[in-house]
Amino acid sequence: MMKKNSKPFEIILFGPPVSGKGTQAKLLATVLNIPHISAGHLLRLAEEDKSNPYHKQISDLIDNGQLVPSEIVNQMVKKRLAKTDCVKGYVLDGYPRTFDQVAVLEQIAGIDYVFLIDVSDKIVKARITGRRICQNNHQWNLQSSPPRVRGICDICGGKISIRKDDSLDKIKKRLKIYHEHVNPIIKYYKKQKKLITINGDQHIEDVFQDIVKYIIGEIRK
Repeated sequence: MMKKNSKPFEIILFGPPVSGKGTQAKLLATVLNIPHISAGHLLRLAEEDKSNPYHKQISDLIDNGQLVPSEIVNQMVKKRLAKTDCVKGYVLDGYPRTFDQVAVLEQIAGIDYVFLIDVSDKIVKARITGRRICQNNHQWNLQSSPPRVRGICDICGGKISIRKDDSLDKIKKRLKIYHEHVNPIIKYYKKQKKLITINGDQHIEDVFQDIVKYIIGEIRK
């Protein structure tokens, strides 16, 4: 595994909805041989687990496009970071989202890099409104990767439709929440000189190459 001054990598990826930060986090985690930890994935697991005491609360908040309280998210992330596979580092995706979460993270982590995959609101709206999904969870995008037959999944032949959380009203709400909560955190990490801004309008491969080039450049220093 690549290391910076013999210290494991602790990395955060920020970006608005459909910026591709989840994809980039997975790729980066694979290259560095460290886990990809998605706050969204942790919350979805809790949402699906009816034995979880926060199951209904999380489900209701997510359905309404609202943030889950920090105390719940902090508890989940702290528990995940304590696992043995995080000893060599990790890539955080979707966390921190509030200053309360930043404070908790600074107590348990030593963040090396904070990448912001920067995408304009206009492009975010275009990407989201073009998203489609079939009954078997195969995903398509009418702009970038449309099915061969309109409305029909190439893979399973099922009907494709708009995801329930991809309405324009919900997109606007998600973007408003993102900017209100994440922009101040981004400014904070910029002041700490840890923020690296990446052009998210590029192709997935180009975004990833820019991230890796930056890390390699730092290693060479």
